[in-house]
Amino acid sequence: MGSRFTIKLPKKKQVAGVFEIIKRSAKSEWLDEETTKNLSKKLMEDFKPPNGWFEVEKYPVSSRFVFSSIHILYNENLNEFSYFVNEPPLSEEDLRLVKEIVKKLEFYPISPQEIGDKFGALRKKVNRILDDFRIKKEGADYYKILYHIIKRTILYDRITPLMFDPNIEDISCNGAGIPIYVFHRKYTNLRTNVTFESEEELDSFVINLAQKCGKHLSIAEPMVDAT
Repeated sequence: MGSRFTIKLPKKKQVAGVFEIIKRSAKSEWLDEETTKNLSKKLMEDFKPPNGWFEVEKYPVSSRFVFSSIHILYNENLNEFSYFVNEPPLSEEDLRLVKEIVKKLEFYPISPQEIGDKFGALRKKVNRILDDFRIKKEGADYYKILYHIIKRTILYDRITPLMFDPNIEDISCNGAGIPIYVFHRKYTNLRTNVTFESEEELDSFVINLAQKCGKHLSIAEPMVDAT
């Protein structure tokens, strides 16, 4: 379908208000905000820039369900700034597990009693899938996998940290395999390290995004402005 999208984010206070709704929906046990904040800081401190880039600025981006860090990098040879998202890393095995669990979730329907608690329902279903397939994940490994599943289902998939960054005003994607660009309040237009790997993945994301925003999307109009 060749999807593209643009998201114009509201002011910081409004963004916080939107995500308060998500926070209030969580009735099951999860890491508290102080813990996710500390995890984000740890990610930030452990980060090492890719070769040829040096760090200009860094800051944690966290919320009730998010722990990540943002790094503004500069490449002297390219004379370019870049926006680098740093999240809990997944091994190839864990990435396959996350993808498999997300696929299997559709076979574990939500009961009417669980509709008001999306996070609690999701966590129960993830736990059931892990138990059914006798997969044991504990501590940091469990929360890391659960975080990436939450991102792909309840939240905003690959752009979740961007949506939670109060410094971002616009998020734009012009196609699969093309880096997403953001408009940063301090550094203006920046290329990110975030991409959608395939047209299928991007199309699926844009359709879900359009549904969340109450927008119409068709093959004739494959672009969504999620303002």
